Amino acid sequence: MDRGGTSARRILIVRLGALGDVVHALALLDALRRARPDAKLGWLVEERNASVLAGHPQLDRLLVFPRRELSGLVWSGRLVAALRLALRFLRELRAERFELTLDAQCNLRSSLLARLSGARRRIGFAPPYTKEKAHWLATDRVVVPQGGQLKLERNLALLGPLGIDGRGAIPRLAVPEEARAAARAFRAGLRAGEVVALHPGVSGFGAIKQWAPERFAGLARRLFAERGARCLVTWGPGERELADGVVAASAGTASLAPETRSLQDLAALYEVCDAVVGGDTGPIHLAAALGVPVVGLYGPKDPAIYAPYDTRRGRASETVWKQVHCSPCRLRRCDDVICMPAIEVEDVTRALARALADESGEVSALAAGGQARA
Repeated sequence: MDRGGTSARRILIVRLGALGDVVHALALLDALRRARPDAKLGWLVEERNASVLAGHPQLDRLLVFPRRELSGLVWSGRLVAALRLALRFLRELRAERFELTLDAQCNLRSSLLARLSGARRRIGFAPPYTKEKAHWLATDRVVVPQGGQLKLERNLALLGPLGIDGRGAIPRLAVPEEARAAARAFRAGLRAGEVVALHPGVSGFGAIKQWAPERFAGLARRLFAERGARCLVTWGPGERELADGVVAASAGTASLAPETRSLQDLAALYEVCDAVVGGDTGPIHLAAALGVPVVGLYGPKDPAIYAPYDTRRGRASETVWKQVHCSPCRLRRCDDVICMPAIEVEDVTRALARALADESGEVSALAAGGQARA
């Protein structure tokens, strides 16, 4: 698989956040591990998404950049403490003696950390897939075509300078058996029949990507009436009130999911569900990587690029995107959001029926030979 690539044996993947982007970059780890079984592979991530990588069997070293702690120290005026923490982390990073970095984020923060790792060779993207002129810190700038290419596929292009063929690489997740046992026990306590997880929350930066909670409640009622399915409303930090609202409006057809302590616990919970429905947010990408049927609800972003990757079929998961006159867009705030309200409950029920039917047995060349779970 490696044809004339670098001789580096200490390789660092840099993808700090967000959750969906971390999941998309997991295919890089899969390709590297298969091409370099004896290499030492590391990953640099921020605190919030570190739990999804903890204990990953393909990873030798997980380095957690303490961005939140550093920000807290700076904002509280404890500058000396912040400097000490930063220096301690940099010593830890450089002690790994990475020879090569793959920067799947390519903003100033990720590229600067790649440079500070001490790696002599640093592979990143060429414009326009960089921010803040970060490509100037890379030694290898990978040019990828613009247009409808899934982010997972774009990430695999970073392997080009190494002569590594990324075909067959998929995101693999490590879910502890303890978490799986707890999820199975929870599922056993539910009524028989389909269980569809609904995730109504989105990140704070992505508020315009949120489908209305009353629509999620309407979907739960519709799925119960048409399929006898029960819905489970999952939630993360700061989303409990939103989830409670969906449950309350569902007329008894949805129940609140148990609190999950980590992203691995959430992954285990999704594994025992028959499908997952949510907006363009990290949890749906997590579920898709597990091979769970997913329906993503899209408005501002183009699903041809940002859709979850369905590891069962080796292509984008089912999505609903009404493609109104102003979409796709790059806005984070909008005074007149029309894209998400354009999605009707009927649109989602039809997409979910397609996802559950799994009518296509085709597997793309990218995923040929791959399996979803580590």
